[in-house]
Amino acid sequence: MMGSVLALACVVALAVAAHVTLKVGMDRVGQVGADELQSPIGLAVSMVSTPLVVIAIPLFTASFVAWTIALSRMQLSVAYPALSMTYVIIPIASWVLLNEPISTLHWVGMAVVAAGVLMVLAGGLS
Repeated sequence: MMGSVLALACVVALAVAAHVTLKVGMDRVGQVGADELQSPIGLAVSMVSTPLVVIAIPLFTASFVAWTIALSRMQLSVAYPALSMTYVIIPIASWVLLNEPISTLHWVGMAVVAAGVLMVLAGGLS
C-alpha cells in the first residue's frame, strides 16, 4: 500500500513540475494567438528552442511512467481521483513560484478537492 501511495505522489509531483516548467517556458515563447498559429512550423521551432519547454517533456514522460506503475498496483477508481491533487498543488506552486494570485474561493475549492481525495484514498486503500 505504501508503494502505491508513493507512486501516486510521484505522479502528482512530476506532473506539477512539468506543468510549472511548461508555463514558465511558454511565457518565454510568448502568447500564442491566431497569428502564431498561421505559422505552425515557426511556432514549433520557437517552442523546441526554448529550454524550459523541452525540459517539460521528460517530466511529463516520467509522470506517465510513474502513473503506469501506480496503475499496476491499485484500482483505477482509487488512483484516478488522487490525480486531482494536481488541482491543489499546481495553484499553490503557481502562487509561490509565479506570484499568481489565489482568491479565497479558490482556496476553499482546493480544500474541498483535497478533502475529497483523502476520502477516496481512505476508502480505497483500506
